Amino acid sequence: MKITAGGPRCLSTDTIQDPEFPIVSEDVKFARYLTLYNRSVQFPDGQVHDFDIIGHPRANFHFCVTFPFHPALSGNWQDGEVTLVREFCQGISELVYCLPTGAFDPTKHSTYEDCAKAELSEEALLKGGTLVKLLDEGVGVPEVKWCRNKFTPFIALEPVLDEQPGKRDLEEYIQVVRVNILELKKIMRSGAMLLPSVTTCYWAMEYLSENTRAK
Repeated sequence: MKITAGGPRCLSTDTIQDPEFPIVSEDVKFARYLTLYNRSVQFPDGQVHDFDIIGHPRANFHFCVTFPFHPALSGNWQDGEVTLVREFCQGISELVYCLPTGAFDPTKHSTYEDCAKAELSEEALLKGGTLVKLLDEGVGVPEVKWCRNKFTPFIALEPVLDEQPGKRDLEEYIQVVRVNILELKKIMRSGAMLLPSVTTCYWAMEYLSENTRAK
């Protein structure tokens, strides 16, 4: 595969090499739920640059996002429904749409699958079904370029109501909603959904398109 845009300085993905960016120093500037680091990095030309880095060390810098899918009787995935949550987003002080999402807790979770199941229960009030990881390889998707956190996307097929859901954090304000695929796509394009959830929705719908057939 070739990268063709961008003119003569473009590289082929078959021959591209990754230079090293050694961390010269790193120190904590602030720590509460998230931790702010000052990191000094040496570039291949020898220059050293400072960066503000955010991350969640108590979560091993990892969280999980789960797409709860409820199939339709027709067998056509596009007739199915998805459970979303509307959650208070402190950065913009508004309610936004997202999928059940939460931090990996090494004191409670043995695997990322455990994390996904816990958030499915706590936030979406669902349990069970078939849980499928949507990432082909690697150890997670970077959240944003200046953040140490990564996430693993999942799809939960045919989850059911959890009569005894897990306890939410006190600062979580959440509304649970169920939408069809057309409504979901409109929400994804509206700018009112968090980016890791948008990404997971695309991968989940790709999975459904490739792995389900109409009856």
